[in-house]
This record gives sequence, C-alpha cells and structure tokens, in this order.
Amino acid sequence: MLPFETLSAHYREYASQSDEWVRNMELTKRSIVSQTVKVVGELHFPAIPRIVVLGASDKRYIPIHERIFSDVLKSRVAVTTLDADRAHLGSGKDVVQHDVTTWFPVRGCHIVFSHELLKFLTEREQLLCLQHSHAALAQGGFAMHVMHEPALKGTAELRSWQYRVNLRELTQALGAININTELLDFQSESTVSWLKPTAVLLLRRK
Repeated sequence: MLPFETLSAHYREYASQSDEWVRNMELTKRSIVSQTVKVVGELHFPAIPRIVVLGASDKRYIPIHERIFSDVLKSRVAVTTLDADRAHLGSGKDVVQHDVTTWFPVRGCHIVFSHELLKFLTEREQLLCLQHSHAALAQGGFAMHVMHEPALKGTAELRSWQYRVNLRELTQALGAININTELLDFQSESTVSWLKPTAVLLLRRK
C-alpha cells in the first residue's frame, strides 16, 4: 500500500476540488455504472442489494455512490465503502478502514465497485484486490473495476507515485486461477477528455 503520508496528501488535495468537479465525476460514474449494468443483463438481486465501494478520495462521493446505484438498479441499496484510511471520509457506520489487498470484511456482495483505485496499487496488489473482490461476491454478483487512460497508457495525468494497469497481464493471471474476466470499453459521459475513454474489468460469480 502507498505510504500514509502520500495518501494523506492526495486526500487533502482532492478535498480542495470544486463541487463542479465532483458533479462531473458523478456524471462520469453514473454513465459507467449504467452501461456496465446493461452489459451484465438481467439481475437477480434481493430487494436491497449489497454494494461495496473500494476507495473514495472524498467524503462527497459517499452519498453519490449510493444515489447512483439506487437510481441505476431502481431499488434501495446498502452501500459499504472500504478505504485504507477513513479519517477523510467522516465517521459514518458504512465506512470501514480496510486494506483492499486483504480479505474483505464484507461477504455476499452483489456488486463490488472501484473507480480508478487500481492505479494506487502495485501490480501484485492489483491482482490481490481483484481476487478478493471476486471472493466477496454472492452468487450472481459482479465486480466492476473502472480505469481511464492515465492508468492504462501512462498519460500525463498519472502521478509519479501512481501505477500503470496492465489489463492483459491481469486477465491472464486471473484466468490462471480460474477467475474469468470480461473487458468492456466505452465512452463515459464526462466533460473531461481523459475521463471519457473507459475500460471496465468485469468479474462475475455465477
């Protein structure tokens, strides 16, 4: 995991982002979740599906994630956020401090969601996070790990302390342990150019 000092500096910087930026991120996230759910197809979830979000750079995203999944799934949802440090996210009971490269404290998840999380993890940690997200799923559930050009291509927006994401190698490594993946590519509805090209690594538990 990244050093606490690095994460803390990132959280402080993100807290200074404007509400307009956060609203654009909501638009971006909503379009990605909506398109992914359409690809997944018919869902057989309970009345209140359990959603686990991996990482949130700002506390403003806590209600946003709940709103997005509730709207897209057209139902109430129970959302738990796992983050390496919960101090920047407030004291809500549905925020859990947890290292996502270890076994998740939540099981029977219907959706596991990460957005730009993998670039905070080394190559080995990326694979561990993906393994644990799959293991946490209920039957019929799916995990969606979202990435954009900086993490995939190493463009200028990728910070010096962040990591590239090699989807081919991750897919091969997961396949070797019998976790099948699907790679989705589409354009998000974002107002920021580098947030438009989108890749979603989709893992299902059938």
